[in-house]
Amino acid sequence: MFDESLVVASAVSAFNNAAVAAPAFFWDALLGVPLFMALYFLGRNFSEKLGFGPYVTSSRICFWAVFITAMWVVLRGGNYDVLRDGVSLVPWLTAAVLLVASLFVGINTRAIKLPVWYGAKNAGMRRRWLTNIMILILCMVPVALSDTLNWWGAFLQVGAVLFGLTLGRFSGRQIRAMPCAVGVMFLTTVAILMQPELWRFGQLGNLTPIHLIWVLFVGILSAMVMALAIVGPHGRIHHSAYVKLKWMVRFIAALCMILFLLTEAVPIFIGAVVAMFALCAMSIWHAKEIPAILPDVFMAWLLIAFGVLTGMVTVTAMGAVWIGVIKSENPKMTSIKFLL
Repeated sequence: MFDESLVVASAVSAFNNAAVAAPAFFWDALLGVPLFMALYFLGRNFSEKLGFGPYVTSSRICFWAVFITAMWVVLRGGNYDVLRDGVSLVPWLTAAVLLVASLFVGINTRAIKLPVWYGAKNAGMRRRWLTNIMILILCMVPVALSDTLNWWGAFLQVGAVLFGLTLGRFSGRQIRAMPCAVGVMFLTTVAILMQPELWRFGQLGNLTPIHLIWVLFVGILSAMVMALAIVGPHGRIHHSAYVKLKWMVRFIAALCMILFLLTEAVPIFIGAVVAMFALCAMSIWHAKEIPAILPDVFMAWLLIAFGVLTGMVTVTAMGAVWIGVIKSENPKMTSIKFLL
């Protein structure tokens, strides 16, 4: 009376429909909440007992966040054949991420001495130099394979990494850790939003409201951290003009957010983030002083949100540990509300 194959096909179809509509990244994060809570409550005690509490600084956290994000961009990228567009800007955006990340890594690894060519009298050192060259070539292989959309994609990504590392080590310039980390994470978020199926974000590229809200949450936190990192309090804006300008920017930011949730458009998402940056920058510029720990707090929350978005448990754990380490110095909510 019943065809068993139809029952199996119906069950498979129902499972696929559920998988398409399910925000897998969100449920994975919910399952990991006990672990992150344990890191938050116990991270400070363990760091003090192990003696690495003083080493948990913003510069080190940002360095490892940038390094892990660059590895994620290289290793997590999917098959370019699944892209909806024949001509995509994703290779250029990923190359920009790798360039900035490599530049930052090169600047912060200047203390590591490079192998030197010692000539025939030091054959042992020559072998070590050649070994390091081979290791570098092997490391460049996954970088090259991370972009196969066009034949020149491999050269683009490898060139971005090598140019960034070389410029970082030998330029003699410095780059601020927090703005650089925020820039790398924001560029990665834009790339994910441009081609979600490439990064396996949203099954078959289908973005649910939870996907869109979380992406918007990461963008808002990026704007807040960037404003706190590069804008200082001066108390310069007249109060009446400040109130009027702030309400105008609030309206623009809210409108961009609503339009983004309705359209999923990348330009509107960038516009919403820029509006939030302008709102936070205006608030900071108008304030006479802000808590010194405020940038670190928002940066930790950005790491948590970005780690959840990309499925990088390590980045989320770093944010949870960082908040646990600085929780005794966390500012009150009354000192945070002024940003919005």
